[in-house]
Amino acid sequence: MHVDIYALAVVLAAMALGAFIKGATGQGLPQIAIPAIASLIGVEHAVVVMAIPGVVTNLALLWSYREHRGSTRDLPLLLATGTVGAVAGTILLKHLDARVLAVAVAVAVAAYTIVFVARPALRLTPEVTRIASGPVGLAAGALQGATGMSGPIMATYLHGYRMEKQAYVFTLTMVFQTYALVQTITFAMIGLYDAERLLQSGLALIPTMAALPLGTRIAHRVSQRTFDLVVLAIPLLSALKLLYDAFT
Repeated sequence: MHVDIYALAVVLAAMALGAFIKGATGQGLPQIAIPAIASLIGVEHAVVVMAIPGVVTNLALLWSYREHRGSTRDLPLLLATGTVGAVAGTILLKHLDARVLAVAVAVAVAAYTIVFVARPALRLTPEVTRIASGPVGLAAGALQGATGMSGPIMATYLHGYRMEKQAYVFTLTMVFQTYALVQTITFAMIGLYDAERLLQSGLALIPTMAALPLGTRIAHRVSQRTFDLVVLAIPLLSALKLLYDAFT
């Protein structure tokens, strides 16, 4: 496949930017990188290629924020139901049209942005999350499997816990890692990986792993207000890009 230098530069920049923001906020890599890659090779191909870099960057981020693992809540339930959803969504990916995938991601991201703006002070109590975590985990896992992005659902939900930002990043990353592992293994089992895609995944690790530590280093300097604005901006920009691609 012929790819011009400008387009390749945009993809590399998107990967690096997504990894940088992920290092600071726990999300941003798939939301930024997948739309850029999909513009060259399609949504399904992009989701498969970015799965392995997602696993590796999540592992590095969990290690960086490991001191905050005691501040999590409802993780076992979120991980268990999300695993079931991720398997179902990953199998569904092979049979969905690329436009359907793009619209699904855009709708989920737009919903996240609306909820964030409409209810900025929303706080979910332990009584509520004990009931809600199962369905939310299932939905987020399914979105992860089908689109490579569970952040629109999970980031919104965990934001409602009002955790300290480092604990938020650890919790969100733990969920992402579990879903990403299930997704990647399922990709391999249903034959979505070949030599070309494995090579592309390996090459994608270069810009992502170079930029991730930079984001982690500035995380402690980011105010809660800035953190919230970044969390809002990531899905909003992704939604605009994906909606444009879906309808033009």
